Amino acid sequence: MPPAVPPIALDAPDRRLQLVRQFGSFTQAYSTAVQPGLEYFWHGEAYLAFRRKWGIACVLADPVGAPELHAPLLSAFTKEFPRNCFWQISKGTAILLQERGFWINEMGCDTRLDLASYSFAGKKKERLRHATNWLAKHSYEIREGTFASDVSVSEIRELSARWQAERRTTRDVYFFNRPIVYADEIDVRKFFLFSPAGDPEAFIFFDPICQAGEVVGYSPAIKRRLPEAPLRAEEGIMKVAIEQFQSEGVECVMLGLSPMAAITDGEFRANPLLHFSWSRALNAWWINRYFYNLAGHADFKRRFAGQEEQTYYSSKCLFNDVRIIASLRLAGAL
Repeated sequence: MPPAVPPIALDAPDRRLQLVRQFGSFTQAYSTAVQPGLEYFWHGEAYLAFRRKWGIACVLADPVGAPELHAPLLSAFTKEFPRNCFWQISKGTAILLQERGFWINEMGCDTRLDLASYSFAGKKKERLRHATNWLAKHSYEIREGTFASDVSVSEIRELSARWQAERRTTRDVYFFNRPIVYADEIDVRKFFLFSPAGDPEAFIFFDPICQAGEVVGYSPAIKRRLPEAPLRAEEGIMKVAIEQFQSEGVECVMLGLSPMAAITDGEFRANPLLHFSWSRALNAWWINRYFYNLAGHADFKRRFAGQEEQTYYSSKCLFNDVRIIASLRLAGAL
C-alpha cells in the first residue's frame, strides 16, 4: 500500500489552486485558495474556506470541488461546526443548504458580462466611453503591467496607503476581500493608470475565474487610486481591461458583489428578520453616509449593464446578530 498522504499535503496551496483551476467558476474562488488566515475543511477532493470567531465558523463562498462532492462536504462541515454561517454563496449551494433546514437570504448581486456579445455601444454606456476618451485626451495611459517591469513595490505601497487614508474605514477589510499582494501572481491580471508624467495613479487587479483547467473569466478584486487621480480612472481601467479580455476570447467578467443590492427574497425560505433589515439597507442614508456607500457601489456596476446574479447568506438561526458581528469583526470591518 502507498503511504498515507499527510494532512498538510492535502491542504497545500498548490492543491487548492489545482481545484480552483478545475472548479473555480465563481468570483471568490481564487480568494478562497490564496487568502492568508483562512482555514480549510476538506471532504474527499473538495474544500470549504472559512474563519472562526467566538466559536462560529464563517464560510466564504461556495465549495471548491466537483459538483457531486458539494452535498457530502456541506453535510460533513455542518456536523463538525454546528455554529456556522455562509457568506456570498451561489444559488446551487443555497439549494443544498435549504434542503438541510437553513434560512437563505439574498445579500446582494454579482454582475456578469458575457464578453462574446458585450459591447460598449449605446447611450447607457456613454459614460464609460467618455472616461477613456477623456483620459486619453489628457495624456493618461492605461495598460497592463507587472511589478517586474512596469511599477515598483514602493510606488504601489505608497499609492495604497494614500488611498486607505481617505477611506471611511481606514482599516484593511479581509475575508470578503483578499489582501493586496505586492508581487506578480500567476493568472492575476494587473492594469494601471499612468499619469502624463508616467507615474501610476490608479490600478485594478483581476482575479481569475476558471473551469475545466482553463481561465474563462476575470473579476476585479483589488482597486486603488490616488486622491488626486481623475474620477474617471476606475471606469477607464475597467473598459480597457474588458476590451483586452474580449480580444483574447475570454468568456466573462464578473464585476463582484454589490452588497444589499436587488434584494427581494422571493425564491428561498428567507429569514424574515434579515429580510426586513437587509432589503432596506441599500437606500438607508445613514449607512451610505457613515459606514459604506452601498448605493454608489451598486450604481457603478449598473453602468456596465450586465446580468445581475444574486448571492446569498445562510444560517439556521433566526437571530443572526452575533454571527454577523463575528463575521464583520474577523473581517476587520468593525
